[in-house]
Amino acid sequence: MGQLRRLEPFSRMYGWDRGTPVDRYYIEAFLKEHSGRIAGRVLEISENTYTYRFGGTAVTSSDVLHYDNPSPPATITGDLTDAPHIPSDSFDCVIITQTLMLIYDVPAALRTIHRILKPGGTVLVTQAGLSQIADPEWRHTWYWGFTQASSQRLFQDAFPGGWVEARAYGNMLSTIAFLAGLGFEELDKRELDHVDPDYQMLIGVIATKAGGPPA
Repeated sequence: MGQLRRLEPFSRMYGWDRGTPVDRYYIEAFLKEHSGRIAGRVLEISENTYTYRFGGTAVTSSDVLHYDNPSPPATITGDLTDAPHIPSDSFDCVIITQTLMLIYDVPAALRTIHRILKPGGTVLVTQAGLSQIADPEWRHTWYWGFTQASSQRLFQDAFPGGWVEARAYGNMLSTIAFLAGLGFEELDKRELDHVDPDYQMLIGVIATKAGGPPA
């Protein structure tokens, strides 16, 4: 950390080549905290790793949505902004990690998510706040960096009558480490767990559709 007076990051791979990216620490902490929601029929984007890691035997059915690749593990192909082929009121839980910043029409995607959830169903979302944009495959469609306030407002608009909580993760040190490409293993737990709302590196959102038991 004494070598930050530099123009090149330590890694342009978010820290994967040094360990595990710092944002993964917060993503997995968020999903672990809300793992009781990952049950029944679950939809995850691109893969179902988190579905089974955090839902385990509570998951009775797993679906994977991929934008344009119908190959396994995908079970559904489609665009969240326009997916009439996905039946309404279908899923108990939807998991969307680090995806919404790549979708230009976020409100349309949230309308789809709300529609395909069962009444009382929950979406668990993580999205980028302050981040590297280092992957050339994603750079041209990386449209947004979110805040706690913008996330709360977007999901409240999309989930009328439901329950929404947006939470920020990160602090000055962990955000600098992530931007510089360090792995989270290079920080200690105290440094990672401190939350400073002035440095919103990652946003986690839990939103429950109206019509089920109280959140």
